[in-house]
Amino acid sequence: MKNLRNPSRLWPLALIFFFALAGAARVASAQTTATITPDDVLKISVYGNPDLATTTRVMQNGSITFPLVGQVMVAGATTAEAETRIARMLSNGGFVRNAAVSIFVEQRSQALANSVTLLGQVAHSGIYSLDPQSPDGVRTLVSLLAKAGGPTENAADYCYLIRNEKGQPKRMQVDLVDLIRNGNIKSDVQLSNGDTVLVPEMDVFYIYGEVQRPGRYKLERDMTVMQGLSVASGITPRGNAKGIVLNRKIGEEITSMASVLETKVQANDVIYVKTAVF
Repeated sequence: MKNLRNPSRLWPLALIFFFALAGAARVASAQTTATITPDDVLKISVYGNPDLATTTRVMQNGSITFPLVGQVMVAGATTAEAETRIARMLSNGGFVRNAAVSIFVEQRSQALANSVTLLGQVAHSGIYSLDPQSPDGVRTLVSLLAKAGGPTENAADYCYLIRNEKGQPKRMQVDLVDLIRNGNIKSDVQLSNGDTVLVPEMDVFYIYGEVQRPGRYKLERDMTVMQGLSVASGITPRGNAKGIVLNRKIGEEITSMASVLETKVQANDVIYVKTAVF
């Protein structure tokens, strides 16, 4: 019969038990000393109140919404501090006397150390990795737009690259027509850590009066009044091609000017076609 009391046999088990306890202590220590950040996922429970058990993600403004008490700011606090904060709100509100709150960070946010931010009129805006070893990493503006699903139908034909140079933000406009539609790879831009790419909404113009389809339309590059009329399906039989007025904002003032068919249309111009006098 084997002697289970043999110390030499129990020693490995004791070592395993010791390191398991040490590992648990390190996890517990990390949980209580690390601060909560936006996008962390928190699992929150209140002793004796299972109906208050909540799993929630910290919002970008650093808050969560907790049952009964509403919005609670938790970003920048340790789990212990956040527990005390929620417990105090439950107790002061008369919801739970001597509330005992426990918070476990179920998922830490994965802030990318080397990344670029894409905003605006693209299929999938967000933060993208610049890590060349990552299968999702991007290196250039073209690869970033491709990874994001490309510009939407409401996107402008240009974008802005905002980069911090010597402590000052510098904005560069990139021609997306030349880059994407014309395939001019020489116009592609190498991205750097901290860059922000903004794809604005398309420029538009408005056309009213005696046209077949009055309304708001996308402003194409170098568009003329004649082309604008064509987009609106032309002038009605009551319209006067010589009675076209262009309303344009110059500075803080709206200026009305007589227009000819060859006049170049600018962003937010309002074209009005008068009724002919018979």
